[in-house]
Amino acid sequence: MKVYQLSDIERVTSSSAFETSLLDAIADGFVSYSRGEFNACPIQTMGAPPMGKFSCASGSSHDSEYAAQVCIKSGYVTGADHFVVKVASGGYPMPSNSGCMQVYSQHTGKLEALLLDDGILTELRTAAAGAVAAKYMAPKELKRIGMLGTGIQARYQLRLLKHVTECRDLMVYGRTDANVRKYVDDCKSDGWTVTVASGPNDLLDKCELIITTTTAREPVLGIGGRRSKIPEQHITCIGADAPGKMELDVDLVKSANVLVADSRLQTKERGEFEKAVKDRLVSVEDILEIGELAQMPILPSKLGGVTSHEEYSGLLSEVATAEQSTEHGVGMSRCKALLSGMIQNGPNFGLSIFDSSGVAVQDCVIAGMVYSALAAAEGRS
Repeated sequence: MKVYQLSDIERVTSSSAFETSLLDAIADGFVSYSRGEFNACPIQTMGAPPMGKFSCASGSSHDSEYAAQVCIKSGYVTGADHFVVKVASGGYPMPSNSGCMQVYSQHTGKLEALLLDDGILTELRTAAAGAVAAKYMAPKELKRIGMLGTGIQARYQLRLLKHVTECRDLMVYGRTDANVRKYVDDCKSDGWTVTVASGPNDLLDKCELIITTTTAREPVLGIGGRRSKIPEQHITCIGADAPGKMELDVDLVKSANVLVADSRLQTKERGEFEKAVKDRLVSVEDILEIGELAQMPILPSKLGGVTSHEEYSGLLSEVATAEQSTEHGVGMSRCKALLSGMIQNGPNFGLSIFDSSGVAVQDCVIAGMVYSALAAAEGRS
């Protein structure tokens, strides 16, 4: 068994080339998930409701801010060489994020590699999902990006977004002034023009792309009945990665024209759509999976250049033809319905929301990439 430290892992993940390859690999992973080729085990979440708090909560002077949890995700692609178990921990009052990824052989069942990544691979694969969602669903012409939250994932999201958009104008909202100031300074040093919002709903009014990265268990965005004032807007929801977490008002979710999740099944138990589904404001059957969009080069690659209803009608005909092919797997009917709605309502997504509660296929993808890169660096195939 090989044991790799954080320094080893950072050496192979710090390049722009790795990040670009990761975006493609994560998109392909989502496709395999939606096609039923990925075997995902039930997620284990410890330290967060409905389970009891961890011992780190004892003696904390800010009990209401407790957000510690450990997430264990595992699975494998049928016919691949490995299966992966990921353990990731973090959240206040834990001092920092931590974790590891364990790579086992499907042929022998033995542990081949232990990636002691301190949670950065989870940060990277989560940010990659956000960038993939922006590539497929965000307006093509972005004037400003909105960030809700100022933690580590809010930084990783921007790092990966640079690969899919040239927009460098950012508006941020955070609860703690000191954290906001540090985040603004960090972003400016990385080439971003940054404005601080006076409230979270300012992002709805002024940003075409919004990313939410908080640990909230009550709505933060869209409260008070606020709706988007922007004709075409996309929101990527990252923070709701455990049961009971939510960042968006359920009526904002209900008002969306397009709802997309990494896993339709998971929306019943966790994620940004959980409450809307349980309250029957949204039907699970109306939620697309991002793997269904990603396996349709017809949809994401052509929407940016389509301006007329006649062109959309032509796309609809192509989708209908592709629906007969097993190459594109499931989801064609939903994509066909989406295009039909766009023909009637106008050539854009309107308000689209992506619910990224996290699926194990992302962990398998990045663990496989890192293990292969480390083996290559050691002269092993």
